[in-house]
Order: sequence, then structure tokens, then C-alpha cells
Amino acid sequence: MSRSGAEATTMRAIAAEAGVTTGSVTHYFEDKADVMTAVLEHNNRYSLQRITEASEGLRGLAAVRACALALMPTEAGVMSMWRVWLAFWTSGYPDPSGAWELQGGYHSWRDGMRAHLAEAVRDGEIPSGLNLRYEADRIGALVAGVGLVFGPAHLNRAGSTRTLRMLDDHLAGIAEGVHRG
Repeated sequence: MSRSGAEATTMRAIAAEAGVTTGSVTHYFEDKADVMTAVLEHNNRYSLQRITEASEGLRGLAAVRACALALMPTEAGVMSMWRVWLAFWTSGYPDPSGAWELQGGYHSWRDGMRAHLAEAVRDGEIPSGLNLRYEADRIGALVAGVGLVFGPAHLNRAGSTRTLRMLDDHLAGIAEGVHRG
């Protein structure tokens, strides 16, 4: 699905890729929607694992930065993760659980970002009085924008450096209290 998109993915194609019969796939999954839900759930678990590992032992702005970088497409595995998300975003797939899974994953990530931003306020890294939900959404928009705009052509030192600079500039603006949403 990360290569062909949701619409082009069929039970037969999944079976062929896995080197098994279509019957083997349908034994475990009722239909394509069931497979798609499993793929999205796996993708979300992978992203959560990346976020958890990246931010372990960190707090405040260091944790915010680590959580954002964990989802930015700076390596091949993360690009595959983004391709799956994009396939769901663009497919208009009729199963509403897909949209719920996407939103639920984002809301969970945003809540974690808000908690780390609150730590940054308590630690004096950023000024009090900022709208932390707004700032978390702005960081989410930056991460999503990078995920949407940059592709495999940017999986190099220059692309990674540029991505890192954009994030660091944004976080510096928050620390200076420039953005008051």
C-alpha cells in the first residue's frame, strides 16, 4: 500500500507481495477494509514506538523536538510510514474507522506535545501565556507539511539539514514567545 496507494491495493496484490495465496490472506482478514485497518494500526504503532524511543528521558522543548523529529521523513522507514498515511488521507476510503484512526493518532500525538510544552513552560524554556494547544497544532502542521511536501528526493544530508533547521527555527520562535495564537 505504501507504494501503490489504497485504491490500487487488492487482496490479490497483498497475497502476491507476501508470497501466499489469496485464501491465506482472507483467512486472517475478512475484506480489504479489514486489511487497511490493520495496516493503519500497524503504522500508528510504529510511529508511537518512534516517538516513545526518541523522547525517552527527555522533557520540555527537548522532548517536543524529539517527538517532532521522530515523525519527520528523514529516513526511508519514516517515508514508508508517511506513504501509508497519505494513502489513507487521499483515498477517501469508505471505512470511517480509517479516518478515526488517523485523527485519533494525531490527537494523541498533539496531547503529548501539549504536555511537553507545559513542561517547557514550567522549566522556563518558553513563556507562560502561550496557547499550548495552538502551538502543538502549529508543530503538527509543520511536521505534516514536511511529510506531505518532501519525498524520497530529500532523503539526503541537505534535506535532513533543511528539515531540522525549519523545526529548530520554529521552536526558537515559540521560546521567544513570538507566536501567540
